[in-house]
Amino acid sequence: MRCMSKPNPLNYRFLRKTLNPKRLKFITTTELKPLTEFVGQERALEALRFGIGIRRQGYNLYAMGPSGIGKRALIRTVLERHAGKITPSDWCYIHNFEVPEKPIALQLPPGMGMVLQQDMKLLINEISTNIIAVFESDEYRGRMQEINDNFNAKRESVNKTTSENSIKHKIPHLYKERHEKEKELQKQFTLAVVEPLVQKLIKKYTDFACVVKYLQAVQEDIVTHVNDFIKSDENTNIITFSFESPELARYKINLLIDHSDRKGVPIVFEENPSYSNLICRVEHVSQFGALVTNFTLIRAGALHKANGGYLIIEARKIKKDHKAWEGLKRALYARKIEIESIEHLSESVQPISLEPMPIPLDVKIILLGDRHHYYSLTNHDPDFGELFKVAVDFDEQIERSPANIRLYARLIGTIIQNEKLRPFDAAAVAEVIDQSSRLTEDIEKLSTHIRSIDDLMVEADYWAGMGNKMLVEAVDVKQAIAAQIHRRDRAREVYYEEINRDFIIINTKDKAIGQVNCLSVVRTGKFSYGHPTRVTAKVHVGKGKIIDIQREIKLAGPIHSKGGLILSNYIASRYSQDQPLALSASLSFEQIYGSMEGDSASVAELCALLSALADVPIKQFLAVTGSVDQYGEVQAIGGVNQKIEGFYDICKARGLSGQQGVLIPYVNIKNLMLREDIVESAKKQEFFVYPVKTIDQAITLLTDVPAGVRNKQGQFSRDSINDKVEKKLKEYSKILSSPKKHKK
Repeated sequence: MRCMSKPNPLNYRFLRKTLNPKRLKFITTTELKPLTEFVGQERALEALRFGIGIRRQGYNLYAMGPSGIGKRALIRTVLERHAGKITPSDWCYIHNFEVPEKPIALQLPPGMGMVLQQDMKLLINEISTNIIAVFESDEYRGRMQEINDNFNAKRESVNKTTSENSIKHKIPHLYKERHEKEKELQKQFTLAVVEPLVQKLIKKYTDFACVVKYLQAVQEDIVTHVNDFIKSDENTNIITFSFESPELARYKINLLIDHSDRKGVPIVFEENPSYSNLICRVEHVSQFGALVTNFTLIRAGALHKANGGYLIIEARKIKKDHKAWEGLKRALYARKIEIESIEHLSESVQPISLEPMPIPLDVKIILLGDRHHYYSLTNHDPDFGELFKVAVDFDEQIERSPANIRLYARLIGTIIQNEKLRPFDAAAVAEVIDQSSRLTEDIEKLSTHIRSIDDLMVEADYWAGMGNKMLVEAVDVKQAIAAQIHRRDRAREVYYEEINRDFIIINTKDKAIGQVNCLSVVRTGKFSYGHPTRVTAKVHVGKGKIIDIQREIKLAGPIHSKGGLILSNYIASRYSQDQPLALSASLSFEQIYGSMEGDSASVAELCALLSALADVPIKQFLAVTGSVDQYGEVQAIGGVNQKIEGFYDICKARGLSGQQGVLIPYVNIKNLMLREDIVESAKKQEFFVYPVKTIDQAITLLTDVPAGVRNKQGQFSRDSINDKVEKKLKEYSKILSSPKKHKK
């Protein structure tokens, strides 16, 4: 590995990329046209249009990306534009007069379900009125009187001419005969009332054989069971129609799905995808100690409502309900919605349920979720890949190109219009765009996390209102950002206070051997902050073991442990190729009492180890972050802005000396979007950011001693860090290999 010269600190201009408001070419957002296209997301849009267009089984969609990225709004917009304008059918459940426990599903053109429902209500009302009139008519009463007179005459004749024993057998027969004649007369007069009314409806629905068949069955049932609906007062002999009769429910229409007011396909969001909400539910009522039901108590589920269109569900919610998830998959495979009989609620109360006719299913399911759920379902649920073949992958960031900046400005203007906010001036828009880059931790990118941008703009509008402004300015956006941080940073303040009170030891001046300030990031909820810690190293003669104390006590994750093992290999391969590594060393993150993960401390650990071996002190007014590979190359890390800001805040609280700074991986320069106060301190040369590419550059900066390179003879530069380390390891090797002298 070739040693490079000691790097210079970054110019302050590289510490934060800012957008010049003049480049936006508008004064306020009132000049911007509303955005009708989507910023970025070309991949997701292409997949979404494909999933909408292909009409094959299994081509349901999974839209993946973090919450708040705007998946739901984008999907709804695309569906409304491209989903189609054909309104699906209405669906009704009607009584099955042959097998009552198996209600019949009736498919009708959109809007006709409600018409049929109203027609049946009107039919029963008309029948009730006409039946009362007929049964109270002179003709009907006269015919009934004839039957009764005939019965009485026959009974008197039997009483006069027949023995007592014969009377006991003949009189019941006469009563039965009279009842049958009365019933037949009722049927005759009822049919005369019902048939014209039903035939009128049959003529109206002559193109729908299923409705005609149903109306014919209704006519026959009413004629047969007319006595169930009429009551005769014994005292006044007045006849009334009983609308409270439960038997009348047979003639109702359970309008399960009504599309009378819809134009186009349904787009349904199911917020609570339980089994009953998703598939269907059959309600029950208590009757004489038993739970009973009928077809009018069948309630539509989300699949019914979305049938012929699109159903959108959050993956994490439906996965919590195993029965709902399995029911959904079963419906998609079968292409029909089957309502299962509900399980017995208890041993003592067993509900009487139904087996409704299945309804054909033609729906596109769109699951919303993150990538974790997608890969988990792909790996562990074999049905998922068969049923959700279209992955709609949303980008979390887009290029910060001039074209995208213009689109982003229009997006901001559209949010302002939708949220009814005060107009933003160009400087405020530029500030929002800069914050978007900070959210991505990349000066070449913009965040597509719309919720974060929306929240920032709403809060900036609030602060502008508090200042009685008619226009949101850059200062309002900055205040909103500062207020967001202040509401969340109690844990950070407590930690920094403990450092400044020396409860947690972080030295920001002087030098020390085998000790370096290391930078990490702690996340509390949605807020993350820099977390300076001390890494210390101790060395002595041993058998090649480098002990990471955090790993040994199982407070380190696998990635952190990997970084520690890389250090061992680096030391052995660079300094002890021709001899055993006679080193025993320990590394510790001081005053860290929780678990650790990540390898961004491996540069700091290696520098502490080299310092201890070379016996050369490290500057304590510098801090380090970065990952190292087996070749000594410094690799990129995350959270670089928070790490730098964390150490800066500690230094500033103690007083900036003009020497303090942070070493970061060179490749992380493009991630720098530091706070403006740090940029100002760098401009005044009060605080520095050093980009490093190799471990040699890092140790040279930290010690002011050259790292050293090997000459043609294979020797490191005299008195360099590497020379001192190699000599120390050779000394250890000699000590370890030399025979012990026996005492005389």
